[in-house]
Amino acid sequence: MTAFLMAMSLVGICGRPMPPGTSSTWGSLMQQPGDASDRHCMALDALDATPSAWKASRERLSALRAESPSASYVENVRVGIDDPRTKSHYDARGAVAIDPHRTARMILIGPGGTTALDLWVTKDHFRFAVPAIKLEKRDGISPDEERGLPVGFFRWWFLSPLAGRLLAAHSEPETTSFILKDGRAIVTVRADRNQLVARRREGQNVESIEWWSGGLVPRKGTRGRYADERTGLVVDVTIEDVAQVPPDPAAFADPGVAP
Repeated sequence: MTAFLMAMSLVGICGRPMPPGTSSTWGSLMQQPGDASDRHCMALDALDATPSAWKASRERLSALRAESPSASYVENVRVGIDDPRTKSHYDARGAVAIDPHRTARMILIGPGGTTALDLWVTKDHFRFAVPAIKLEKRDGISPDEERGLPVGFFRWWFLSPLAGRLLAAHSEPETTSFILKDGRAIVTVRADRNQLVARRREGQNVESIEWWSGGLVPRKGTRGRYADERTGLVVDVTIEDVAQVPPDPAAFADPGVAP
């Protein structure tokens, strides 16, 4: 990869060069001085440009991707949602069925035993329903259509984690950082043994994910946090258990369409 292509990819993420004297020991998601757009930039002098370093980074990315399940599965989850626009906090438990790269369906039950949320999402469509208040939203992949809803979390994380073309990378003994181009979006990722942090920018929409104690491997006790930086919406997820049997294929059908 040429220095020119590296620089162009960074401009697309950061909007301007890193300030002089900025440390580059961490990669794409290092906390840096400055505003929010500066905190997730990868410094030019941190990029791995030699053939051997580039090969090592590609191998690490391939290994991370290989951890993601290929067969459908079900997680029992506990979810907390904070919405600063309404000053509301919601807690619920339920299950999410995931058919990797295709479909995810999540049903959450609130404290009263009623369905608090029914979410179905594919790469191209979603249905978001709150039966208690007769709310239903559905549409396609435009960020404007799903703004303020945790649709991005499930579409990005459960269907296509770490998808995209590798533009740049930086590897250290315990930590690797990547810049990926996924369709219209640019994704920066930092991963080590205990945590995976990713930030996705598509136009003016910015979403981030932190995943602890397991990363892409679904296991009991793994915790994740999704944040929509424009709205302030935060979704905390804890995996309470992973089912030992695959879900019924009917779970992935569009719940808003009669069979």
